[in-house]
Amino acid sequence: MKSNTDLSKVADAIDNNSNILDNNEELSSLLTEFNLNDISKLRVILETSQSGLFIKKSDLTQEDLVSLGVASIEELAEALKDKDLSNMFHSSNPNVSAFLYAEKLISRAKRRVIEHLRTLSDKYDCNELDEDISKSAIGGIKKNGQPIYIVTRPSDNDFIIVYYGSEKDILDYENSELWVDNGIDIPKRITLGKILKNTGINKIPV
Repeated sequence: MKSNTDLSKVADAIDNNSNILDNNEELSSLLTEFNLNDISKLRVILETSQSGLFIKKSDLTQEDLVSLGVASIEELAEALKDKDLSNMFHSSNPNVSAFLYAEKLISRAKRRVIEHLRTLSDKYDCNELDEDISKSAIGGIKKNGQPIYIVTRPSDNDFIIVYYGSEKDILDYENSELWVDNGIDIPKRITLGKILKNTGINKIPV
């Protein structure tokens, strides 16, 4: 969903005409279809689509489970309570093999990241490493003498979806890092600069 039109101006036009929703049944229907209850959420979708990040609603695949870090039906049900995620995927019931596939890659990513960090002993002290925080988070590590938390994800599909509240809380810490692993290359840390460059985001609420 790419366009040469500056879609943010569309949202501006709507903002400047508060009566437009009352007078435009089609637009009102569109908001209802996408479970949007105010213009600010429409603005986010328009600006995101301008950056080429809009994801059309699709069937949930085993690759999506990997990107979500979901390895059970219970975790999937919890994930789809998130309105943004439920708007991305059609209702779907992945089979057992899909969950096993996701679990295998999630565990592999965490293991390989830990193995890699142990080779960086000049920066990362893993002597008190704690893997029990969650299946995708690691604690008990010190970087240059300071405690840090690390979130890991498999990146076999060249993208990840961070939605867990616990992961977001961890990444909100000043001393936290996000690492990904595709099972082939050396695991790598995803920096804020990398995120901004790859997504095209240039406007961040503070």
